[in-house]
Amino acid sequence: MKLLTSILAFFLAFSLSAQELSTKDKGAQKHFQKAILFYQAKENLDAISQLEQALDEDPAFVEAALLLADVYNEIREDSLQVVYLERALKIDSNHADKINYVLGNTYYRMGKYQLALDAYHRFLEEATTDHPFYTKAREKVKLCRYAVTLLSNATVVDAINMGPEINSAYDEYWPSLTVDGKTIIYTRLVPPGKGSLASQRFQEDFYVASQQNGVWQKSRPMTSINTVYNEGAQSISADGKLLFFTACTQNDGYGSCDIYYSRNKGAIWSKPQNAGFPVNTASWESQPSISANGEYLYFASNRKGGKGGMDIWRCRLNGFYSSGDPRWSEPENLGDSINTSGNETSPFIHADGRTLYFSSDMHPGLGGSDVFYSRLMGDSIWNTPENMGYPINTHKDEQGLIVNAAGETAYFSSDRPGSEGLDLYQFELAENVRPTPVSYVQGKVYDKESERPLCAQIELINLDNNQVVAKTESCWERGEFLMCLPLGEEYAFNVSRTGYLFHSENFALKQVRKADNPIKLSIPLSAIKIGNTTVLRNIFFETGKYNLLPHSKTELEKLIVFLKNNPQVKIEIGGHTDHVGGEEMNQVLSEKRAKAVFDYLVKNDVSQDRLTYEGYGFSMAIESNETKEGRAKNRRTEFKIISTQ
Repeated sequence: MKLLTSILAFFLAFSLSAQELSTKDKGAQKHFQKAILFYQAKENLDAISQLEQALDEDPAFVEAALLLADVYNEIREDSLQVVYLERALKIDSNHADKINYVLGNTYYRMGKYQLALDAYHRFLEEATTDHPFYTKAREKVKLCRYAVTLLSNATVVDAINMGPEINSAYDEYWPSLTVDGKTIIYTRLVPPGKGSLASQRFQEDFYVASQQNGVWQKSRPMTSINTVYNEGAQSISADGKLLFFTACTQNDGYGSCDIYYSRNKGAIWSKPQNAGFPVNTASWESQPSISANGEYLYFASNRKGGKGGMDIWRCRLNGFYSSGDPRWSEPENLGDSINTSGNETSPFIHADGRTLYFSSDMHPGLGGSDVFYSRLMGDSIWNTPENMGYPINTHKDEQGLIVNAAGETAYFSSDRPGSEGLDLYQFELAENVRPTPVSYVQGKVYDKESERPLCAQIELINLDNNQVVAKTESCWERGEFLMCLPLGEEYAFNVSRTGYLFHSENFALKQVRKADNPIKLSIPLSAIKIGNTTVLRNIFFETGKYNLLPHSKTELEKLIVFLKNNPQVKIEIGGHTDHVGGEEMNQVLSEKRAKAVFDYLVKNDVSQDRLTYEGYGFSMAIESNETKEGRAKNRRTEFKIISTQ
């Protein structure tokens, strides 16, 4: 929490307007009066020179010591401010309560929490309960105690500089990472004439680097996006195809700073477009973070309707219009759990979609802006934010922290020893502040006959609640896609395109707690032709039985939608088993399972004339029945096109 440290509020009246100053020395008074004029003109170095001369003339000149402390406060020289506050205490004890209060503020800002606590206690011992800062001092005592606790519970953080391929002699900050961890985009502050487009002033540009065999390659400027203006505070989508970022003072801007986006088509970034209303307004919008499933865009704004200064908001991204413009929902303030009367900034929504990291200067912490995390409970309720602790947070401002999909490694910028200005670092996150780990599925969709890449719609659906977790598409020239897979759940994975049979996969990840290897898929889609089949991998029965289990609903609804969208199509439902048990038993079981699907479809308004069913027992195995994995694949339900008229 930021604390006011100016002492003028306490001493301006008595030190500058009093009938008599504490010194009788004319020379000291003359230097002091000159210092006041310099101070009011913001010529701080000249004011310091005059005040030092005044104290040389009279070392007991308390007003000079206090004003000198205030000048050092103005230029953020905290250690020197403390020197002159302590000196003033020794000279004049009549105003010890006021000096101790300001001294506590300064020590807190310096991260010297025990000294700040001592100063606040001295203030409270001397001040009366009706003192205008008595209640604030008691609150600050609590903050100091909390800060001391955070320090005592410090974790070991081995921050590793990301090296010369990423960092330079200039400042690097605001990292963003694709879900596979192989592409990083960040902001670099380049001097005049050094940007991808030469400028006459320092400017922010984007740089991108890729990782090969665990080694970061040399970064390069994003020339298709960088301009002579500032671009920064970016967020890249999980698949690396969509970039949201902040740009200010643009000709098509709504306010001082707006959020823009660019799409990667065939390895070429499109011309940036303003994200438009209602994301952008006449207010300040910045620091976007796109959720891994592409559903929400989080950002910071001081727009009307907030809780204080900067608040964190989110809009639902409901896809894009044919023109390429995004379709947004109305913005949603994240509410009292996250936002305060202070400033909440630099949101980062992890790939799990439920863990939010952000900075705040009002939630209790170590001073300045600290990094916090909160988890989403349900659809819109966030739990009480937790401070990330020391040494991730310090008495300085911390912001711009991101976490990789596996939830193990964090990235941030720092000017710690060994840096050249601000450098990018990475470190291993402590277990208690990690998000839910996320793996990913990556692949290519293509036409089974021609093998040409296809643009298809892809969905990931939680089988427990039948809710869509993520959507993406396999568009552009290569038909490639990448989608996040939060661990600890079971999912149906569905790929569909008009004119084709849909493709489904099942990802049973309930017992998986560590993201080791991503899933790689090559998905051939079959055109709607007589004889073509597809396996319904999310139709479930109890072992040896034919009653449909509840988790089958997701896949059955997909099949119903497919039949409604293709009213000319007639299908056969085929049941298949492994070879465990007798041939007759498996034949009967497969028929009854096929009929169970048939009955479900008829019950849900699919015409019986469009359906047949057949049991094949274990006569049409697609894998060896000698392995557990093979038998599992042989136990399946399929549908086959039998007519297209």
